[in-house]
Amino acid sequence: MTLYNLQGEYQRLYDLATDEEDEQALQDTLECLDAELMEKGAGYAYVVKQLEMEEAECDRIIEAFTRKRDIRRNAQKRLKQAYMKAMDVAGKKDLTCGEYNLKIKPNGGVQPLAITGEVPANYMRIKYEPDNSLIRKVLAEGKELEFAHLEERGRHLEIK
Repeated sequence: MTLYNLQGEYQRLYDLATDEEDEQALQDTLECLDAELMEKGAGYAYVVKQLEMEEAECDRIIEAFTRKRDIRRNAQKRLKQAYMKAMDVAGKKDLTCGEYNLKIKPNGGVQPLAITGEVPANYMRIKYEPDNSLIRKVLAEGKELEFAHLEERGRHLEIK
């Protein structure tokens, strides 16, 4: 029986429980559903635990590859900087080395900006955003706000 079918069976159980005519049918159905739900629960719990272990292994692999990537990225930067410095010392802006052309070029994009002192108010941007902590506190105190409300907390299934 699938979990979907179990849900349908629980609806039938509900109907039997509210009928009050056949107590024995209610008890038999309840015992059968509990056994099936426990069996399904064990299977679901096994699969969830397996997926959690695989997720942890993926995280470990991602962390290892991220370290490898960062090492290689930093090595590229160091090698480029070292060679660019050597080209500067030699007074070269471009070189043809075998099948590669090496050129020192200015960076594109927006020119970097350095702020070295107090910025006048007319050069400042003001950003307004909701103070979620304050709003949550006011609502928790029982006050009503027309622009916000507290929602129900979510639920989760714990498997130990």
